[in-house]
Amino acid sequence: MKNIESMKCFYKQVLLVGTLALAVTGCGGGSGGGEKQPTTVVPTTPSGTLDDQFTLWLTDLSNKVILPNYQTLDDKAKQFSSDSLAFCHLDNAKSSDLTELKEAWQELNLAWQSIQWLKIGPILEHNRNFRIQLWPDSRGYVARDVDNFLLTQSTLDVDTVSKSSVSGQGIPAIEYLLYPDSNQDSLLNATNKSKRCEVMMAISENLTTISAEVLEAWLANGGNYIAQVIGGTGEFTSIKDAVEEIVTNWLEQVERVKDEKMLAPLASNAPGLPSIAEFHLSEQSLVSIQANVKSFQQIYTAGDGHGFEKILTEFLGQPAIATQMSDRIASAVTATESLTGLYTELLTSDDGRVIIDNNIQKLREVRDILSIDFIQATDINIGFNSNDGD
Repeated sequence: MKNIESMKCFYKQVLLVGTLALAVTGCGGGSGGGEKQPTTVVPTTPSGTLDDQFTLWLTDLSNKVILPNYQTLDDKAKQFSSDSLAFCHLDNAKSSDLTELKEAWQELNLAWQSIQWLKIGPILEHNRNFRIQLWPDSRGYVARDVDNFLLTQSTLDVDTVSKSSVSGQGIPAIEYLLYPDSNQDSLLNATNKSKRCEVMMAISENLTTISAEVLEAWLANGGNYIAQVIGGTGEFTSIKDAVEEIVTNWLEQVERVKDEKMLAPLASNAPGLPSIAEFHLSEQSLVSIQANVKSFQQIYTAGDGHGFEKILTEFLGQPAIATQMSDRIASAVTATESLTGLYTELLTSDDGRVIIDNNIQKLREVRDILSIDFIQATDINIGFNSNDGD
């Protein structure tokens, strides 16, 4: 495009440099003394090369998607910890109180599902991603570890939880306590209710610590990992390398949702294998899948910022691929709207299995365009091996 060529010439004249300015927003001004807030990071120069386009995408993805989602995760973890403490101090907790606590846990889980796809940087340090959620759990490690916590004679605290096996530290461990198989183990009437509350509060406090550490590490006025991502420095060898790592994470999550969250429970025949679904105790499998697929749209559009559609259409001259990407992701999101009710019921009925299979097909279509046409058009490489090759 002529405009692009003229832009390139101009940038050669002004010796474009790839520096970034970190525009730090003010810290929160409440009486609490200044809690750190997400920082906006903007490039100092317009875009003239593909690397500059990638920088704009990385900038908006970090500021409009990653940081807000980690902030939400931190907020929901704190909220659940506070709610669990309040619940456990009730003298006569009612069914409605437990329902509210379960809803707080569901909100925490959805916050995690929206950013579960990202596997770079702080979330990988100290096994934080596995400590937040160990799944699949085919050997029942979560139940084993929580049961062991319940048998401890000494008071269980957050320090003990944080040093224990990863399987007993996260969101699934709390699900196990909130949604027991037997009503006699309910937090409303269990004979060991106080111990169950003690374990739940320790695990929830551990989650607040983990989520706060991840957010702090990303913030420009904290660990400033955001600068590494946008600048392609630190653990990345270049801006392009940062993009390739993130796109690889994206593609891996598409495969994970398709294979582990849908194909595996669907199995070959009805009634499928509902017990291996991601959250079969709480029946939060379907809403988790919906959150996962919506995150694909966030990644592609960079949170309605300088997304790949702009890069493909306006810079690379690939409007057809841009349209196909947008359409296939939108179709996958739309397909998830039919994932309603109980997963067990969908897996059992013929109509339900057709709905699940349709969702799987839509994800295959996203996978295909992403792993072939998209990466060819953007000239990026991915370090990804398909789980099933279908």
